[in-house]
Amino acid sequence: MKSYLSSRVMKWGVPALAGALAFATAAPLGAQIRGRPPVGGAPRRGPSQGWWFSGGAAGLVMNGINDGATGKRWEFGNDPLWQLRGTLEKALDPATTLGVSAGYGVVDVNVSRLPGTGVVDPAPGAPAVCLDSCAAQIETWQLMGQFRSGGGPGFHTFFEAQGGVNGFRNLRTRDTREQFGSSELQLDVAGSLGFGFGYTLSPGMVLALVQDFGMGWHAKDNLPDGTSRTYRTRATRAALRFKF
Repeated sequence: MKSYLSSRVMKWGVPALAGALAFATAAPLGAQIRGRPPVGGAPRRGPSQGWWFSGGAAGLVMNGINDGATGKRWEFGNDPLWQLRGTLEKALDPATTLGVSAGYGVVDVNVSRLPGTGVVDPAPGAPAVCLDSCAAQIETWQLMGQFRSGGGPGFHTFFEAQGGVNGFRNLRTRDTREQFGSSELQLDVAGSLGFGFGYTLSPGMVLALVQDFGMGWHAKDNLPDGTSRTYRTRATRAALRFKF
């Protein structure tokens, strides 16, 4: 009788024990596969994609601007206007970032009288600074929100879209450095679209070259009727990007 019971236990008990162990191990494994959080624990989050910082320079070509405040037309010519430029971007995923860009430069500009603005000659005895035309310099600023998409190992392409402001300040004659424009920063709404090429030097370092095309809207105060306040921009930008 004892021998008979032992044989029955061996026959049915071993498979039952194996099935129970399989069920116990499969349940948590299945929960992991379906992404369920542990009982009583916080949901698991993916790793942070980090931040990108870049520094470089931009060669900017800009159309002439009609400025009613000074009563002048600003002509920047066809030579590149150099700006220092940097960005700070938050990586949303391995191929997408969202951030801000900033640029600054002091550039040459030729100014000439803009008829019909109401800006009159200085009073008698006051210094006459660039009454009709002169060679001058002006500070240029740029602050944009930036969206970037693309990337990958080795050689790759990407797309950028920007929107924000262009700024101008301290218009001065080039030879005597006399100021005849406002020292306050004048801001223009602006935006651009760009296409670029990059090369990944290491997982956290990328060399990038971008060509973008944009447009700005200058202040319309004191401009004659029918005078355009828009201008186009074209920039070639080179930068070294670092991830941290």
